[in-house]
Amino acid sequence: MDLFDLAGSEAIESIPFPTSEDGLLPYIQERRPVLLNGIREALPFTREWDYDYFKHHLQSIRVQRKSEDGIFHYLGFERIPMDDFDQMMETTHDGYALEPLKGRGVSDDLPPEIDVSLPPFVPEEGFRVSNLYVGPGKNTSLLHYDETHSLLMMLEGRKRFILFSPEQSDCMYAYSPFSLKAIRENRVVDSKVNCAAPDLESFPKLGQARGLAGWLEEGQALFIPAGTWHYIQAEGRNVSVNYFWMQNSLTHWLHQPLLNFWIKRRAIDVLDTLRKVKHKLSAA
Repeated sequence: MDLFDLAGSEAIESIPFPTSEDGLLPYIQERRPVLLNGIREALPFTREWDYDYFKHHLQSIRVQRKSEDGIFHYLGFERIPMDDFDQMMETTHDGYALEPLKGRGVSDDLPPEIDVSLPPFVPEEGFRVSNLYVGPGKNTSLLHYDETHSLLMMLEGRKRFILFSPEQSDCMYAYSPFSLKAIRENRVVDSKVNCAAPDLESFPKLGQARGLAGWLEEGQALFIPAGTWHYIQAEGRNVSVNYFWMQNSLTHWLHQPLLNFWIKRRAIDVLDTLRKVKHKLSAA
């Protein structure tokens, strides 16, 4: 079996891309995933965005290599010339690109014509980052959650997804927020489950989970609420852009899995303080 065998019978809702500030509010408040149709019409700056567009406009791009398990873990990025990445896309397929386009981590080399606007329902004060993702095909994510809301827009290719509600966190087998190794490796938001071959003997509660599965097609966007567990698998060359933004209520932070994330952040703060104290004592 694979993780998609845990999909329930419910189909994900699909609506037109909201054009008002409150257009996504019911889904945000209820933490309910939804597919949005018509991104190129709603966000005209995306109309020409595909692989060829970025290949000709970017001089370089941030790339990660596959780990030994064949998964891209969003760790260990390096910046390489776009021509080298294009060669990789055509030959070895051993690379997955993540390039910030707006917000945190944007490169000084990003051309000014690549201009990202926020959808009307993404608040400026809560916005974190918008990323470009480019994959050669068959690239997969880990089963994980984000502490922010996410909107994943498909610009070329398609991706298959399965989502599990925050209420099913006990079935997802997350890394402990008290594990120093998990904190150092930034694995607290990840599941220990091998999505390609889930081991129900080692993770028996996983068999009780029921996911919401579907396909994200070109021209669509997938809204993934904060704390929602998700696993995504690409089919063929794929280009997508997402938005991350914070719009959580206090109630959400008091429940899993966001409570674990809050604990993790406090643990990181404590570790950073201890490192500073140790450095000062060593220098004294």
